Amino acid sequence: MVRVSVASVVRGLVFSRPFIRGCLAEGVVNYSALARLLSDELRVRGIHASHGAIKMALVRIREEVVESERELKAKLKRVLGSTVLQLQSDLVVVTVRKHAIMARLPSIVKSMEMARFFQILQGVNTFTFIVSKENLEELLRNVGRDDVVEILEDQAAVILVSPRDIVETPGVVALIASTLYENDINITQIVSCYNDTIVLVDAMKAWEAYRVLETLIKSMRG
Repeated sequence: MVRVSVASVVRGLVFSRPFIRGCLAEGVVNYSALARLLSDELRVRGIHASHGAIKMALVRIREEVVESERELKAKLKRVLGSTVLQLQSDLVVVTVRKHAIMARLPSIVKSMEMARFFQILQGVNTFTFIVSKENLEELLRNVGRDDVVEILEDQAAVILVSPRDIVETPGVVALIASTLYENDINITQIVSCYNDTIVLVDAMKAWEAYRVLETLIKSMRG
């Protein structure tokens, strides 16, 4: 029977929960309270440990957490600090049944070559097209209205153009999403295209989303 150390399991739990990791790094954690919280998860895994043993494990890994958070923040600052924003308004999201357009996809793409904005997302059973409002009718003629699942109008895209390092930097999209969430801004769609991150929001929230993300980016340049 393989014995699992309490310290290794506690470490895994901490590093899999960004909010706990962040609080540990900032030194704002009540170790006893956190030990009690984690003890329940340890029991679920069949590991019985005293609160004292769990607390000691937390104390021991704090320096590792601090260093890990420092490195992650440095990477995020480099990427987001070099990011620029763009805004595209008057967009529409059209979701279509996949089977209905597979054969027509090349002609649909060709017809949208001159569109101001055009993105395609492929799901399991559907394709989602994000297109500028002025090209909506042309798109609908090409995809066929009978197979349209949903049309979502009055959308806008906040586009973050980042350096190539974003591809290898964890947490960028998570930070973008959490920042918008904290400001009560819902994300309709989010698309990662190499070093571009396209965040779709309701048009009514577009300038607020832009301002919030602009503030985030500027904070990374200090």
